[in-house]
Amino acid sequence: MTLAETTPDIAFPEPAGPPAAELAERVRRLQDRLRKQAADGALIVQNADLYYFAGTIQQGNLYVPAEGAPVFMARKSLARARHESALENIVEMKSPRQLPDLIRDAGLPQPGRLGLELDVLPAQLYLAFQKIFEGVELVDAAHDIRTVRSIKSGWEMALMREAAACSDQLLAEVGGLIREGMSELELAGLVEAEARRLGHQGLVRMRLFGGELFYG
Repeated sequence: MTLAETTPDIAFPEPAGPPAAELAERVRRLQDRLRKQAADGALIVQNADLYYFAGTIQQGNLYVPAEGAPVFMARKSLARARHESALENIVEMKSPRQLPDLIRDAGLPQPGRLGLELDVLPAQLYLAFQKIFEGVELVDAAHDIRTVRSIKSGWEMALMREAAACSDQLLAEVGGLIREGMSELELAGLVEAEARRLGHQGLVRMRLFGGELFYG
């Protein structure tokens, strides 16, 4: 149990993730593609995809049914996941073995064909899902997820323009930070401090399982 679950009045930073309408449209477009390939749902586990469809990367899995509302099953931290995500259905998951039961408890039918992110999913997790979803056909939903993510909304475009403006501002400051004789490490620290001041989180996430790059 985490501090967030034991302290209900803990103050979290105000979430800045995708609003409910944005998430709903993303889920709707993924559901359209799942139905076209006769998949009953998709289980999303990779951080970049979780943030895209759920608005949080708290440890857990997101199940998107081909029909109906998605359910986010959080292991750590349930309280923070509920604070960060605009999804309505967020429940606690103590073990991945609970996945079929939690899907059923959400009022959703068990999938006969389940989509997974097979382009990035580790083999160990794939084999684990085979055991957890016994008798379920596991299919690749990676192309559908990437296709949905490739279409940028007005909300996303506004954020991209804001990020580009911050990058321009950061580069404009470098000339005033660099001086003859300083080490690259010192310059990197000053540039990072300026980037953090502008709102950079310090990590760049990519669509790889556990793929995170220190920006500097």
